[in-house]
Amino acid sequence: MFKNYLKIAFRSFKKHQGYSFINILGLALGLACAILMAAFVYYELSYDRHHERENRIYRIGCQYGPGSESRGAYTAPPMAKAMRNEFPEIEHIARLSLWPSNSLVSFEDKRFLEKGIIDADAAVFDVFTIPFIWGDAGSALLEPYSIVITQNTSQRYFGDENPLGRTLRIDNQKNEYLITGVVENCPSTSHFQFDMIISLVTDVFSRSERWMSHTYFTYIVLDENASPAQLEAKFPDFILRHYSAQFFADTGMSYSEYLKDENHYYGYWLQPLRDIHLNAAINDNLPNKGNRMYNYVFSLIAFFILLLACINFMNLSTARFALRSKEVGVRKVLGSSRLQLVKQFMGESVLLSLTALVVALAGVGLFLPAFRQLAGRNLELAVFPLVWWVPALLGLALLVGLLAGSYPAFFLSSFQPVKTMQGTFSRRAKGFVPLRRVLVILQFSITIVIFLGTFVIYRQLTFISKAELGFNKEQVVVLHRSNSLGKEREPFKQELLKNSRILTVSSTNSLPGRHFDPNGHRLEGRPMTEEYTLFTMYGDPDFAELLDLTMAQGRYFSWELASDANSVVINETAARKLGLDEPLGKRFHKEFGGAKKGEFVTIVGVVKDIHFHSLHHEIQPMLIRFLPRNRGYYTSIKILPDDIPATLRFIKDTWSTFNGEQPCEYSWLDEDFAALYTKEQKSGQVFALFSLLAIVIASLGLLGLISFAAEQRTREIGIRKVIGASVSHIFFLLSREVVFLVMIATCIASPVAYLVMNRWLHNFAFRIHIQPQMFILTALVVLSVAILSISYRALKAAHTNPADAIKYE
Repeated sequence: MFKNYLKIAFRSFKKHQGYSFINILGLALGLACAILMAAFVYYELSYDRHHERENRIYRIGCQYGPGSESRGAYTAPPMAKAMRNEFPEIEHIARLSLWPSNSLVSFEDKRFLEKGIIDADAAVFDVFTIPFIWGDAGSALLEPYSIVITQNTSQRYFGDENPLGRTLRIDNQKNEYLITGVVENCPSTSHFQFDMIISLVTDVFSRSERWMSHTYFTYIVLDENASPAQLEAKFPDFILRHYSAQFFADTGMSYSEYLKDENHYYGYWLQPLRDIHLNAAINDNLPNKGNRMYNYVFSLIAFFILLLACINFMNLSTARFALRSKEVGVRKVLGSSRLQLVKQFMGESVLLSLTALVVALAGVGLFLPAFRQLAGRNLELAVFPLVWWVPALLGLALLVGLLAGSYPAFFLSSFQPVKTMQGTFSRRAKGFVPLRRVLVILQFSITIVIFLGTFVIYRQLTFISKAELGFNKEQVVVLHRSNSLGKEREPFKQELLKNSRILTVSSTNSLPGRHFDPNGHRLEGRPMTEEYTLFTMYGDPDFAELLDLTMAQGRYFSWELASDANSVVINETAARKLGLDEPLGKRFHKEFGGAKKGEFVTIVGVVKDIHFHSLHHEIQPMLIRFLPRNRGYYTSIKILPDDIPATLRFIKDTWSTFNGEQPCEYSWLDEDFAALYTKEQKSGQVFALFSLLAIVIASLGLLGLISFAAEQRTREIGIRKVIGASVSHIFFLLSREVVFLVMIATCIASPVAYLVMNRWLHNFAFRIHIQPQMFILTALVVLSVAILSISYRALKAAHTNPADAIKYE
């Protein structure tokens, strides 16, 4: 019997090859999309799950204000030691510090730029699972200038040799680092990445007793019986014991009195390890962070794409089975039972869905490399545990097949043979039509939501790319690690300026789009507790010319004025926040850079506001400090757009002349700033891909349905042509329902799309507004695609010879 069912199924597929192809392709696209997105989401959720104690590891963070939006991950140097001594529920505690930039590491004649260097306490191996290949975890980081490297790093410098006892030099420092261990490579699903771990005791600041400086990530392992909430409840008293004395010494005010103001808050909190990668709201400057919201959004889109494919599959299945009423009647006359018919039809549906699954898996294997690049993740299908992945996929294919085949199977098998042979079924089969209409409306509603989402994202990205930033970022080459030039920086700068294509050269410690330190500042004459957070950077007197900054009041720094060494420039937002109508000449207490009490810096200028952060954020109060010669991490060079390759060659050659041991590492300022929106750009690309898939799947479904409709109405079309109906009339007859259904779908989808995308836009302080024409344009595009997808089949039916159509059986 099974062989007979299989033979009939293949005959049916062969007879309706086009419909079978559309059915399989549509479902395969939906399944492939779901598999790829499931791989991405699973990968994101797998971060830090490789640690043995991952459910007991927490990162301690600081909260600087009354709301959760003021939470950060940096903690004071002495906090770890104090907590280890006072909280018995903490099994292990360790601090980490990530090096913010690349460093040149050398061994003999081998030199590489390394970006994965971190400092860590010796207890880091007690907190995290980092398996050793060579060396002892208990003693590897106890001594200053000891370093643990990964297996890949060891291979780069030493081949297959055991490197223990060898030394590495970093950035040509005087002291070398002794290799005390080799560990397995850091998994890509670790929220902090490393190639080298340096003993934190090497850093003198790690032994600081400054509770008001926040520098390190601090991780703990809780005792199995300890409660995170109970430990957090102890933090306020802990802060009073250790923080309040230093607070009073620095401000002259009791910490308890300070906390009486509801706007003042300072506290510690525990963040679970598994929450770190996906929590984008925490200020920790970790690279390549995920975002929980995007996981939800992409999961929903993948689900809806799969739903579109399943709707198509069910629509086409019910339509195809509806043409087989006479076959059902003949089979019943020949003795087939209802159960046998149900098995046959559901079996055919399941066979189609399993075939689609095989095609989907082949497509996933083909497009995985491109999707991996699009997602920016090292995705592999092997990330799925086979124990549930294979059953899940098979179960999904079976479920789709059973759902698609159940309605027609039970519906068709319920008719009496005589009624199906007489054609009574054709009247009752109209019960299929409302269901198909509802499914088509649902299908196009989903398509419109996804398409409009893509439209809004690209409009926002276009707005960002063309937004007025308050500075000129074009044609600026940024040289990294220029601090390695040392005393040669000024001669290097003067040599660059000899080239007529180089306009300006400036040194800074940061640049727009990069990190700006939020530092507390107090104005002279204001109360000690009245401290303002200003985002600080250091720039030399050429910085304003480099970026074409505009002064609102006063002047910028000058090389000619020695007094500018103790001068600052603020932006307009800072002047407003400080309540300064006449800011020029006002002085800040100089409480940084090793300053003594009673020293001040003077405001000499107010620069017009610039977007030194991304447009996700409001413009913050900014302060620029004077940067002396031969200082700063970056050297920025503004060049003419003429013959850029030749100018770059000149810059590289000049760098080699003055700093031959260091590789020339550079970037473009406009590209660096654009990288702030990488997540949004990738999201836009994913949305565009999903929009294309949604439209393709929906169009395939429409093509299949209109083909069935034309086939069912062949005689009607022939008769209409005989009595004078035109081609355009026949085309309108077949397509008007599609237009009507798309219009209903637009009315349903528009408010949903507005709510979803309006919420997404609130991630940006500067954003576009969703306008009515966006909905109109989306509806027109989707409607046009729908009409185009059915036009071939509708026009073919309209041009059919009436004589052949009337004879059609």
